[in-house]
Amino acid sequence: MSISIGTVTITRNPSFGTDWSKDRLNQYTQGTADGGRNTYDNGPNILKGTIVLRNVSKANGDALRTYLTDTAIFGKNSFTITPPASTDLGSGVGTAVTLAFYDGGTNLDGVFEYIAPGIYNINLSYWKRLT
Repeated sequence: MSISIGTVTITRNPSFGTDWSKDRLNQYTQGTADGGRNTYDNGPNILKGTIVLRNVSKANGDALRTYLTDTAIFGKNSFTITPPASTDLGSGVGTAVTLAFYDGGTNLDGVFEYIAPGIYNINLSYWKRLT
């Protein structure tokens, strides 16, 4: 099996540690003087996730690094992540996460761990605006 990130196909399945959660932006709750609470809400839901890939070949890892820096331009451009049929990345089991963005800022620090003689461990964070 494999996972596709943008135009790059990695011939490994996501590993233990792959996870996702939903977050709400622009929501603020405040306690009131009478013991109640007011919640102010003006934001979208965000899907945040991390894909963990272990023992990825150097060729696949280098292709993903090039794609993220030259095409996705770190967090600037969106892309689609297509998981294996048994993996849920937050949109349902086997369902692609479209319009995802790299969620690591303007560099790839901590994403690629090179293990000689030619294997990568990859931890790729992504986010997507839901509503």
